Amino acid sequence: MSTDPAVAPQAQAGSSRVLRPKRVEDYDPQRLGLPKPPGFIRTFFRRNPWIIDAVLMGLFYYASIGSVISSATGSVPIAVVLFSAILSLGTTAAILFRRFVPRILAGVSSVLLLAIFPGNTGSSVGIIAMAIALYALAVYRSARSAWLWTIIGTIAATLGALSAGLLDVGVGLVAFLGYGMMFVIATLIGISVGNRVRYMDAVFARAAQLARERDQQAQLATASERARIAREMHDIVAHSLTVMIALADGATRAATSDPDRAKDAMAHVSEIGRTSLTDMRRVLGVLTEASGDGSGDGSSGGAVPLAPQPTFDELRPLIDSYRAAGLPITLTVSGAVPEDSATQLTVFRVVQEALTNALRYARTPSRVEVSVDFTAPSLTEVTVRDDGLEAAADSPPVSVGSGRGLIGMRERVALYGGTVEAGPTEPRGWRVAARIPTAAHPSDRSSPDESAPQ
Repeated sequence: MSTDPAVAPQAQAGSSRVLRPKRVEDYDPQRLGLPKPPGFIRTFFRRNPWIIDAVLMGLFYYASIGSVISSATGSVPIAVVLFSAILSLGTTAAILFRRFVPRILAGVSSVLLLAIFPGNTGSSVGIIAMAIALYALAVYRSARSAWLWTIIGTIAATLGALSAGLLDVGVGLVAFLGYGMMFVIATLIGISVGNRVRYMDAVFARAAQLARERDQQAQLATASERARIAREMHDIVAHSLTVMIALADGATRAATSDPDRAKDAMAHVSEIGRTSLTDMRRVLGVLTEASGDGSGDGSSGGAVPLAPQPTFDELRPLIDSYRAAGLPITLTVSGAVPEDSATQLTVFRVVQEALTNALRYARTPSRVEVSVDFTAPSLTEVTVRDDGLEAAADSPPVSVGSGRGLIGMRERVALYGGTVEAGPTEPRGWRVAARIPTAAHPSDRSSPDESAPQ
C-alpha cells in the first residue's frame, strides 16, 4: 500500500487533519492517462480557490459594515457597537481562512449570533457566517464535525433571538425552526459537495498510485532485462577472452621451443575470437533491431543470422576449448538429458562460468572434474571441482574479477528455483555445485557418458 500523501483522502471521519492535502487539480490527468476534466471555469476556480475566498470575504465585510453602521445610527451604546464591529472583523478574517480553520470560523459565528440586542441587526450576518462555516466543515473536515456545529449554531442563534425578543417563547420556537432549517440545508450541501470531492480525490489518488506502480513495473522489467543482457554478454566475453588469454600466454612461452604448438595455439585464438565476435554481433543485433521484421535473417548488410541458444550437445566442444587452453578436464554425465532447452542452457552456462573461473584463478590444477547428474526425475545437479592452488604472494598477479560471473550464475539458476554453492575445498581447490529443478521429462536421446581429458 502506498504511503504517498495523495492517498490521505481516506482519513477517518472526525480527524483534526485536513482531509485533502492533495486536491484533484494537483494531479496531471494527461500523465495519469485520464481525459481532461470538463468545465474551464470550474477548473480555473478549483486551481485558484483564493479568488472565491476573497470574494466571500469582501461580500461579508460589506454586509457586516452595513450592520455596524445601522447599529451606530440608533440608540445603541458605543461600546456595544465597537464590540459588534470587532466580532464582524474577526469573522471576516476567519472567512478568508475557512478552508484551513473552519472551526474557528464556526466559533466566531456562534458568538456573533449570541451578540443580539435590541436595535442590532448582527444576526443576519451571523447566519451567513455560520452557513459558510458549516459548509467548510462538511467539505474540509468531516460530516460529524459539521453536524455538531449545526446543533451549536442553532442553539446560539435561538438564544440570541430569545435575548432580542425579551425571552418570548414564540420567538424562540420560530428562531429554532428557521435557523435550524437553514443550517441543516447548508450542512447537507457541504456534505454532498465534500463527499463528491473526497471521492474524486480518492479516484485520482488511486490513478496516481496505479501510474506509479506501472512505472515501477516498467523499471523493474527494464532492470531485469538489463541483468539478463549483462549475463549473456558476460558469458560471451569472459569465456572467450579467458581462453584467448590462456592460449596467447601458452603460445608466447612455446614460440621459441615449439613453434608448431605455438602456431596451433594462435589458430585457436583466431577461431575463438571470430566465434565470439559473431556471438557479440548476434546479441547486439537482437538489441538494436526490431523483432519479427525479418532483420535477423542475414539479408541486410552486416547482419548476423540468429541462432538458438547453446544446448547440452555443445557442452563437449566447450570443454574441448578449455582443454586446448590447458585445463585437464574430466567430464562425467549421468542419466538422460532432459528435453527442456532452458535446463540445458542453464547447465551449459554454469559449466562455462565455473571452467572460466578455474582457468583464470586455479594455479597448476592436476584435475578439473565436471559432473552433470540427470538421474533424479526432477532435479539436475552440476558439480565442477578443481584442485588448483591459490596464488602465491610472489606469483604474477591474476586478473581481478568483479564477481559478476557468480552473481549471474546464481541469478540464472534462481530463475528455476535452484541454488548454487561456490567455495574452497580441503585440502585445496575450488568447488561449484548447482542444483537445478528440471521442468520437462528427460528424453532417451542421450546415455551416460564419460570422457577423459585428451
